[in-house]
Amino acid sequence: MIKARLIRLTFALHRWLGVVLGALMLLWCVSGVVMIWQPYPAITLGDRDYRVEGLAPIVAPDQYVLPEIPDAATVSSARIEMLGGRPVIGLSWDEGEGASGLFDLQTGDPVEQIGETQALDVARTYLARHDLDGEPEIAGVIDRDEFTVAGYFNSWRPFYHVALNDPEETILYISQKTGEVRQFTTASSRFWTWLGPIPHWLFFTELRKNTPLWTNIIIWTSLAGCFLTIIGLYVGLRQLRRRKSTGKLASPYRGVKFWHHMTGLVFGVLVLTFSFSGFTSMQPWGLLDLGQPANDASSRYRGDPVTWAEAKPAFDAQMIALRTISRERSLVSYAQMEGRPWFIWQAADGSRRRFDAAGQPSPFDAAAHQRAADTLAGDSGPAVAALMTEPDEYYYPGAAASDLPILRVSVPAMDDTRFYLDPDTGQLRFTADPGAKGFRWLHLALHTFDVLPPGVREIVILLVMLGVTAVCGFGAWMGVMKLARGGRLDNISDDETAA
Repeated sequence: MIKARLIRLTFALHRWLGVVLGALMLLWCVSGVVMIWQPYPAITLGDRDYRVEGLAPIVAPDQYVLPEIPDAATVSSARIEMLGGRPVIGLSWDEGEGASGLFDLQTGDPVEQIGETQALDVARTYLARHDLDGEPEIAGVIDRDEFTVAGYFNSWRPFYHVALNDPEETILYISQKTGEVRQFTTASSRFWTWLGPIPHWLFFTELRKNTPLWTNIIIWTSLAGCFLTIIGLYVGLRQLRRRKSTGKLASPYRGVKFWHHMTGLVFGVLVLTFSFSGFTSMQPWGLLDLGQPANDASSRYRGDPVTWAEAKPAFDAQMIALRTISRERSLVSYAQMEGRPWFIWQAADGSRRRFDAAGQPSPFDAAAHQRAADTLAGDSGPAVAALMTEPDEYYYPGAAASDLPILRVSVPAMDDTRFYLDPDTGQLRFTADPGAKGFRWLHLALHTFDVLPPGVREIVILLVMLGVTAVCGFGAWMGVMKLARGGRLDNISDDETAA
């Protein structure tokens, strides 16, 4: 009696959960198909940085003035670039609490806010550098929308919404605080993003801006989807009966129920796979996060904070070098490694060169490779440093990164943690410790099939997604029909639940 009641409860749970979650899971499936080809828009895609490509070459003034900030403040980040025909420096520093500012290098004065005229100058430069035809216009000022709703954009809000009026109908998001282009979309990417990433990630502005609520909704609906699928697999296998006439296994259902049953038997495990890997994508409750040893290694490689008093002569040296070294460069970024200030000079074509605190080119050579490896390993050494020209299982196109070659530093005694460093600059690009490795297999591999070679992957995942979508589609339709009957479920007969 108790067993029969539990079985009936399982059937009822599957049906009611299907009513509640069916439409959402179908939405995830259909939008997931779109995401095979349409990623979420980003100003950096693959090995292209559209923002840097859209910057004018830096023209250093003969007379410059560095900003006045407290000598004891520690420098967090800095960049030198052009803004509306004038060189500027953007600085972030810490003097008890974080602070940041944008300063005109010709006067040293702070740039309090980017005006519309400056934003249009930035857009015109972007057009010219990308060889696009159009005349930009300010479409408005926005704090956030579906394309800038993530917390990543918080440092740059609000944005000028600038229409370039080019053939692709490009929209630039130009920070009112810094003048940086931090996002761009085209008519095509906006259309497909609304059909793919936005519904798939539930990136709706009013929901996503409440990060704790959005996080909990994704976590708990993914877990509920796993539970729904597990009990669905149980029900599906239990209902597979042998016909008395033929002795062959068959479904007792007809119509939509039959197709939901059959597709569930074939693709149900994959529905579970996608639901579970969607859950792990959120790294809930610290699961699959970077561990403390890897974080300690990164801090050790960065070194003790550099104060403005210590860093200021290095910025002076960069300004002199910018006037004397004949080479087009669009962005100079500050990078701290081993407790020393370094500067990364980047051109519009993506090439990078490292300069030291004296303003001299300082390649990241073999000696620097080993020194970096020893620093990262610390007391957990020895470390193995090798230049990697082919992807490995943790650093590969489409996931961790795409730029090759890369310097890989492996520390066997640190659970074989791998650190991947830019071979031109020495900057740490990616870390694969046990948590990151788990994320790679429990989310990326299960959710995107990226263990398969390009071309094959797209075909396989499309076929799989069509099957998974069929399972969820038939289930959602059954839920709609139940609601259309006023919420009345089909009776669960004793014959259905019989042992």
